[in-house]
Amino acid sequence: MTTTTSLYHIQGPLSPHFPLISFSTNVYDNPADILGSITDLARHFEAVEFEIGEAAEAVFWSLTDEQRGALARQIRQFTEHNGVTLTVHAGWWGRQYNLCASDPNERAQAVDCLSAAVEFSREAGAASVTFHPGYKDRLDNDVLLSNLITAVNQVTARCDTGNMALCLENMGAQRPSFPVFSVEEHARFHAQTGCYLTIDVTHLCSLLPYGEALFEAIEVLAPFTRHLHIADLNDTHHQHLPIGEGNLPLSDVLNRFALNGYRGVAVVEEFIPCFSTEYYLEKALAYKDGVQDLFTATHVG
Repeated sequence: MTTTTSLYHIQGPLSPHFPLISFSTNVYDNPADILGSITDLARHFEAVEFEIGEAAEAVFWSLTDEQRGALARQIRQFTEHNGVTLTVHAGWWGRQYNLCASDPNERAQAVDCLSAAVEFSREAGAASVTFHPGYKDRLDNDVLLSNLITAVNQVTARCDTGNMALCLENMGAQRPSFPVFSVEEHARFHAQTGCYLTIDVTHLCSLLPYGEALFEAIEVLAPFTRHLHIADLNDTHHQHLPIGEGNLPLSDVLNRFALNGYRGVAVVEEFIPCFSTEYYLEKALAYKDGVQDLFTATHVG
């Protein structure tokens, strides 16, 4: 378990741009009441992420374009009226989301799905849309990345994104179905699409233990990262533990992103069933309060 000392330890100055702590509907297992889950989380957080998954996914795709547009406008009205930052996580579980596919028909379906999520998110006033790359399928990274870049460029050619950031999520260790791109490959993706990254800190730390290699990766990735997902883990064991249940010095990791140019939120997004939703929420709120105490103690901001 992370001690309070290590959880809030920060090496160097505290950045005034330390990320705002957010929470995802995913930890609620994505209820069918999409607007209701967003409004419920907004009672606790100034930033909320809506994920197109589980029951919410079934509802989302059952709606017509007009109905999705109406829902998006309802969400935007609520978030703007209440000063809530909204982010969206596009659907990812299933071949219909496989942006890395070599089969052109499968990849075209993934382009259609992501485009619909992007259009909805823009109308809902989201700051960013996170998407997964797809499946590895025993393909080399060069092929996977080329397919992915082609697909994402088709989405950006089709969709008006405005000021909204489209963010590829990095994948982690111990998940053999999903591709793992290197720091350099993520930089190539950014250069060839103009899109950005979502860094799932747990994924990153499952590949790079806390230390110099991780710090060097953050220096490279932070300037073109527009979204963060957070949880805890033990060493490099790929878990998404409630904050404080592992041994990751999370505050130092988030602060390093901020010091290296990251400007965005940090979303508690994934869960494992042996912990309750209520416990994830309790630990996230405690961490949010602890971060505020850091600022109070150092008079930053």
